[in-house]
Amino acid sequence: MTSNQILILGLALILIGFFLVFFSSIRGGSDVKSAGGIFLGPVPLFGFGEKKIFYFLWALAVVLFLYFVFIRR
Repeated sequence: MTSNQILILGLALILIGFFLVFFSSIRGGSDVKSAGGIFLGPVPLFGFGEKKIFYFLWALAVVLFLYFVFIRR
């Protein structure tokens, strides 16, 4: 994949995520769980929300970092 294709894919994923959060907030419900955090590379600076989801996001960030560092060379 070229850098332009990766950029477009990343922006599309962010847009899809935004719309999923937006539509689920309109739909409502008390059993919705979410998490997020600020990452600097694979290192989380802080996280909030459901801890199980945050740990999954942290692990995913580490895996993606390792992929781009070692495999994409």
